[in-house]
Amino acid sequence: MVGMTGLRIYLKHAAMAVAREASRGWAPGDPSPRAVVLCYHSIHPTKSFASATPTTFGRHLDWLAAKCDVVPLDHIPQTVATPRRARPAVAITFDDGYVDNYDFAFPLLQDRDLPATFFVTAGLLEKDPVVLARAQMLRQSTYDDVRPLEWAQVRVMHAAGMEIGAHTYSHPNLARLTRLQARDELGRSKQIIEQRLGTQVRSMAYPFGKPGRHFTGQTATLVEEVGYEYACAVLFRAVRASDSRLAIPRLIVTRDTVTGLREKVFGAWDLIGMWQERCPLWFARIVSPEDFCEWA
Repeated sequence: MVGMTGLRIYLKHAAMAVAREASRGWAPGDPSPRAVVLCYHSIHPTKSFASATPTTFGRHLDWLAAKCDVVPLDHIPQTVATPRRARPAVAITFDDGYVDNYDFAFPLLQDRDLPATFFVTAGLLEKDPVVLARAQMLRQSTYDDVRPLEWAQVRVMHAAGMEIGAHTYSHPNLARLTRLQARDELGRSKQIIEQRLGTQVRSMAYPFGKPGRHFTGQTATLVEEVGYEYACAVLFRAVRASDSRLAIPRLIVTRDTVTGLREKVFGAWDLIGMWQERCPLWFARIVSPEDFCEWA
């Protein structure tokens, strides 16, 4: 156990040292500027699993507004295809559907007139006891820590221009489900959110999000069959023109300083994304990319 922990620590520091050095070559005005999707979860002053405190999140937004073009998620594919942009394009997303997204993140986004997409776990917002218990287990926390958004709050956010997407019904590893079970998770969540909001849900995010480990090509086919137009994964690199609209890569934000956020936006983590894509699945399970972002 000690040996494996030491290996993970060594790989983390070695990868980041090389990646940071590589990122220094990127500068605004690059003929192939970047398009990046960021993934937050909780914005809260004290939660152990918060992506950022409200103060830090505000600093993130100020930096993004000053140095990047913050765009809606559905603009990312078009943005990637636009050559010679002056600044990187960044889309902001949130997973799970915690009430702190409304209490802290939403006002800060509104103050700066910035768009974001909120992927909500439908069963969590429905207060399904099984889903609530699963959320507490996954986060090793209390109900207060995983308290979900109220549907009335989601409607306010949507009316203010925020996109609301799906994050399945119960937040399972879709790759481990049967085809019927996965289709139910995808379709049920879409149907509930559409009924609650009275509008079409176009997007979803895969729980956990790693290609091959948490969703497969078959899963993506089901996503399209159910009626989603695009879907988000977790992959630590920028979006490429060749990426499928059903597997848009995102970088998770985990208690990053503004400097740390800059490194992710400008490419310091792209080597980790390459590692995720090329590493054999058996080895990825031993030395997980989650160790690099301190989130599971």
